[in-house]
Amino acid sequence: MDQPRTLDYTPAGVLAGGGNPVAGLEAATATLRALYKPGSQKTEVAGLHVVSSFDDALREAVERSAPVGVRALAGAAPERDHAWWVRWLAGVRDAWMAVCDGYWCLSPSNSVAASEEIRLRLASSVVEALKWSACDRFGPEEVLWGRIGQLFSSSPQARDSVVGGDLHSIGREYLRAVAHYSINLDQVELEMGVALGHVVDICLPFLSLDRRAADVPQYVVIPEEGTIPVRQMGKHRDGEWRFAPWAAGELLTEFSRQLARSIVPAPFGRLPLEHARAAVEYLRMQWSHTPPVRTRRRYAQEASADIARGLHACAAVIGGQPLPVPRNWRVVDFSRSGLQIVANSDPTRAWPDIGELLGIHFVDGEGWQLGIVRRLRMWAAHAGLGIELLARSPTLGVIDDGRASVDGILCDLPSKGEALRVLMPANAPALAEPVFVKTAGAVHKLRSLGVLRREAGYQLQVFQVL
Repeated sequence: MDQPRTLDYTPAGVLAGGGNPVAGLEAATATLRALYKPGSQKTEVAGLHVVSSFDDALREAVERSAPVGVRALAGAAPERDHAWWVRWLAGVRDAWMAVCDGYWCLSPSNSVAASEEIRLRLASSVVEALKWSACDRFGPEEVLWGRIGQLFSSSPQARDSVVGGDLHSIGREYLRAVAHYSINLDQVELEMGVALGHVVDICLPFLSLDRRAADVPQYVVIPEEGTIPVRQMGKHRDGEWRFAPWAAGELLTEFSRQLARSIVPAPFGRLPLEHARAAVEYLRMQWSHTPPVRTRRRYAQEASADIARGLHACAAVIGGQPLPVPRNWRVVDFSRSGLQIVANSDPTRAWPDIGELLGIHFVDGEGWQLGIVRRLRMWAAHAGLGIELLARSPTLGVIDDGRASVDGILCDLPSKGEALRVLMPANAPALAEPVFVKTAGAVHKLRSLGVLRREAGYQLQVFQVL
């Protein structure tokens, strides 16, 4: 006879989810939320043991189920689709928020009077919650920055002039939070975000928070005020700490040399070569003395715009059809190359992700423009989107090689000798030379120059007009 299965109610067993990591994450979050509430007797009974056990088990579970990692895991990872990873990421974020809140409930004096073990664990869980919230495209959590700022302000390290990442302390966790914030995790894909998190932790002993200002732009925080880091140069206020990452430059350069020879440095463990290389080069750029900055001046604006989402909807409205799904958002600033949009709601109940194609029509203007989402930050009741403008006066056309034809959107006016960017479905068939584009009243011969971008739902190809 088959033996009855024994249910595992330990934190590790809950997070295992019966073989489904997402179910495990959601069950762990529900368990912690039920146990840890301010003033609840359940909180007193559960105490530090339960939440710290979930803390330890969660780190293990996330490492095991993440799309990339530093440790070798037994067996091949199962194939997961995009929707599964979206749910996984939300589950990781929610679970870390629940762990963080659990520790906070154990500290009725806002964690100032709590034991050192609780304070250290709380600080570390705050950093994890901030990191995974950013990976999930959420805006910076003011509550979490307030908590870790308060923890740091009441720690011995707050009396120092420099805080490094070489010793385990609350100061080190605060430095880690600022380091993660400095690399814009909300702008990268999940696998890149996971890889960056590992490399940042490797670099921690070479990073610091300093009370002195340097002659280059730096991320600045005021722990006592619980401020979110901002990048600035020159200004100085009492209580400011400045992020100094440059000592990590030599280490990253050495990593870069090894990776260029297809050698994965030992601290990277089983992190795949391509992800390790991309993460190192990204950090070298972000933490240089000349980090990427906006080159276009931005102008404040208050305008209303209708929005079309996706290639099919954009083609429909450019062709004069009504907007398939009504959607009206606010444009709050613009530059020569982009827009900043605030969205209060969406009929689909899902925000656009980075890389999505949008059509934009100003209510008091004419025609449609096209843009690509380059940045997404979500809050409880709205989202902020950074849009890179792709085409100011797009038109419809048909790309044809005599055997197959593809409907597309032309981002430029066809002009002999010039490049012509064309948006086509992601699954469009490959076209053989010679290729022609048919527009209203004209036919132009083209030569393919390749694919500039591929995303879910569309591809952006570039041709030369002959």
